[in-house]
Amino acid sequence: MRGFASTGGLLLMLAIQNLARRQTRTWLLIAAIALASAVTFAGVVAMASVTASMQVGLSRVGADLMVVNRDALTNITNALLTIEPTDSTVAADAVPKAALRGIAGLSAQRILRTDRSGFGNAGEQVDLIGFDPTTDFTILPWLSERLVGTMQPDDVILGGGRDLPLGSQALLFGQPFRIYGKLARTGSGTQERGVFMREERLLALAPAIRDRLGDVPPMLAPDRVTGFLIRMAPGTTERQARFSLLSKIPDIKVIVGDALMTGIRQGLVAVLGGLVLLVIALSTSTAVMVALLFSAIMAERRRELGLLKAIGARNRQIVGVALVEAALATAGGAAIGVLLGLILLRLFERVLVHHLGEMGIPFLWLDGARIWAAALACVGGAALIGMAGASLPAWRMGRRDIYDLLWKEG
Repeated sequence: MRGFASTGGLLLMLAIQNLARRQTRTWLLIAAIALASAVTFAGVVAMASVTASMQVGLSRVGADLMVVNRDALTNITNALLTIEPTDSTVAADAVPKAALRGIAGLSAQRILRTDRSGFGNAGEQVDLIGFDPTTDFTILPWLSERLVGTMQPDDVILGGGRDLPLGSQALLFGQPFRIYGKLARTGSGTQERGVFMREERLLALAPAIRDRLGDVPPMLAPDRVTGFLIRMAPGTTERQARFSLLSKIPDIKVIVGDALMTGIRQGLVAVLGGLVLLVIALSTSTAVMVALLFSAIMAERRRELGLLKAIGARNRQIVGVALVEAALATAGGAAIGVLLGLILLRLFERVLVHHLGEMGIPFLWLDGARIWAAALACVGGAALIGMAGASLPAWRMGRRDIYDLLWKEG
């Protein structure tokens, strides 16, 4: 029997024979694993796809709140994407210094509207918008086309209403800039006709702007900004955030975005967390189910195990047969579950994806390579869960002596 310990083929053969002897029970186990794996696989793929879509789609919804000077005139739209040009400014450290809770994103903007930039036709009105790409969440998500690589200091992004080829040169106040990207159509006037550049690069234009305009506009002062765009964290209401801002920062007003879109964004974040918990709960319940089933299987085979021990089988060999048997059954069930999961994803696509499309949010499925990776992880994970569930009852049965296994009941 020494060869028994080192021959994986024999363990595999015994495991297949054991599964074939009780076909009804085996298929019931495979069916249970298939259902759990289908839900798990479909949930993981859908969760990852929703996350990717949220980054592209819901990020385009804009900010939840806009903070500007109380004297500023604003054009209220459903999507808060850019701040309207105004000479009324806010201290650049006003919102960061307030240290408010419940803020998931904060981005400042400086906006100068001028007809003397030299860009486009003579006297054409242009909105120059300075922003920080590292904190922005309302401009970059609307990029429809761009050059390869990251945005450089002398690069600009054009609004959807402007038409210049990427890589071409544009002159602003006599200084050259490269067209790095172009935004999709947003329906927001400032964003449609805007020219977007890094905040520090707009500030560096101050001397050239002063030479042409005769003065430096207030939003180009280093310690001032036109306003702030804010995205609220899940669980924070518009009323709470607005009250905190008005109570801590003087001389401002707070513009509220589309409450429905804010609720959808925060609700989907909660849904994603719930899907993670669902996957964990399914994995745990599957392991418990396999453990209970193999407790009954090992008890039923106690005399068979006693005979194996009588001819020299060791405890680890008995455990090995049970682990291989569990791995085969659960991995096979998971493979079937992956196929069922693909069907569930099709149903998911017809229902939720259709509704997201009606709201203007594109749904992005994972690419083929990542779907295959999720499928392999599901099958491998199911095999490990099956082995974990079978290990305890197999180990306990393997510890019993030959007499107990052959002659005692239970």
